[in-house]
Order: sequence, then structure tokens, then C-alpha cells
Amino acid sequence: MNLNQLKYMVSLAQYCSFKEASKHCCVTQPTLSNGISQLESQLGGKLFKRTTRSVELTRFGQHILPLAQAVLEAKDELEKSAVRFLDPGTQILRIGMSPVVTHPHFNACIHALKDSELWSDVFLKQCFMDDMAARLQNDTIDLVLQPRQSARPSIYRKSLFHEPLMYLPPQHDLIPAPGEEMVDIQTLENQTIILTDGCGLSDVIKDAFDEAGITFRRYPGQALSYDVVAQWADLGLAGSILPRSHIPKGFLHAKPLFYNAKPILIHYEIVWNMAFNSNGHRQKTIELLSHYLGNGSQVL
Repeated sequence: MNLNQLKYMVSLAQYCSFKEASKHCCVTQPTLSNGISQLESQLGGKLFKRTTRSVELTRFGQHILPLAQAVLEAKDELEKSAVRFLDPGTQILRIGMSPVVTHPHFNACIHALKDSELWSDVFLKQCFMDDMAARLQNDTIDLVLQPRQSARPSIYRKSLFHEPLMYLPPQHDLIPAPGEEMVDIQTLENQTIILTDGCGLSDVIKDAFDEAGITFRRYPGQALSYDVVAQWADLGLAGSILPRSHIPKGFLHAKPLFYNAKPILIHYEIVWNMAFNSNGHRQKTIELLSHYLGNGSQVL
């Protein structure tokens, strides 16, 4: 097994086309096909279903794909860490991100960081919260963009932006009548809520219910994406709560969540480690991030 075979697999899973995957990997179609076949032989199972019209992952392939992606990401991290250690003049900024973090100016922010000449390169890593906490502690990332949670205080932190939390009622429930533009969280006491794990959103939701002095029931299933959370609410399985930026387009049933006549917000922040705190570029980097993502700005 080699890294090229894993690269071929990840690319084919992304493009679902041997032609497009081979073009992306800069190899011929036979080379990519042979690499996939060799990987399947070594792993002992078929990774893809191939027909004349389509290519899709098998159940075994779906199981293997995230592991292959993790190996390739680890390889990138190893290379960048080696460069960082052997050439101290090479300044690589390593940013960890919770999957829930999104912002309309994020792309412009990253381009500005690259153009600022503060850093030789900017390396993004999307992680779950526990993984990011360990990476900060081990100094394998420099700073984190994440939702603010009461359970995860930090010495080195700065608030960025916020946005409303929206309630998506299960569609077997009555939809609020026209003119009822908000949902009081206290009306959701003991209601079943669909949650996601790892990104920090579920902790923010729990904090909101704790502040209101009420509890909720957790839906026993597990959703892996925010679109799925919304779809399940639309199917009537249970209610859900998402940041406004993650409400799917055309989903008309989401209502702002309120408590004591005030909107309930999810706040985002930068958190960094002790090593980064002493970096000479730290202050300018935080200022640049705050300029594009901060100042208490609300995502609309």
C-alpha cells in the first residue's frame, strides 16, 4: 500500500469519475484504475461499485474513506512540521477550525493572511473539538476558530462574530402562524432535539437550555452534517437547532430562538496556545483575523 493509492481512492470518491479523478491526480486512467485495484486487493474488499454509467463507494469503501483521508492529511502535517522545525525562517500558520464555523469573509481573510507576508504559508485543518484541544496542547496547530462554550475556557482567546440560533420544528408539528417570527426556548422544555457531535454546537445548545433552566431530550440517532439535521427535522423525526448560516436554502420553517425576549446567539472566537502567544507575528495575525471576522459582527 502506498500514499498514491490512497490519493487515487480519495479523488475517485470525490469526482465519481475515472476521467476526472485521473486528471486531478495527473496520471492516466489505467494508472489510477490499477492503483485502486491494487489497494482493494491489499485491503481485501471492493472499494467502489463500477458500472458503465457510474462509480460509487461500496459500504466497505465508505468505511475506509475517512481513514484514507486522515492518512493523507497526516502526511501533509508531517511535511509542514518538518519544514517548520528544520527551517525556523519558514513561518507556517496552522489554523484549526470547527466544522460549524463559517463566515462570508473567511476566504478574503485567508487570502489576506497569505498576502500579508507574516507567514510563508497558511495551513487549515478542520477538526472536532477534542482533537483541536489536543493539537493546541501538543503545539501541532497554532490557533483555533471555534464556537464559545462554557465547558472550554481558555486563557488566550478573543471574541470574533456571532449569529442567531434557529429552531427547526419537526414537520408533523404545527408551524408557527404568520407573524410569529420567533420561538421562546422555554416552550421547548423536554422536547427532542437532533444534535451533531464534535463540532461544539451541541455544547452551545446545552448552554442555552441550562441558562433557561430547562432540559431537552436528545434524539437517539446521529447526524453527520447540518444538512442532514435539517432534513431529519423536515421528515418530522424531531426538532433541531442550527446557526442561521447552516440553514439550507429554501428551508422556510426555521425560526429565531429567543429567551427573555432576546435572541439566543452562537458566539465564535479565536483560541491560541502558549507557544503562539510569544510569536512575534501573533498580534498582527489576531488583528487581521479580527478585522475580517470580528468586531462583534453578525453573520446575516
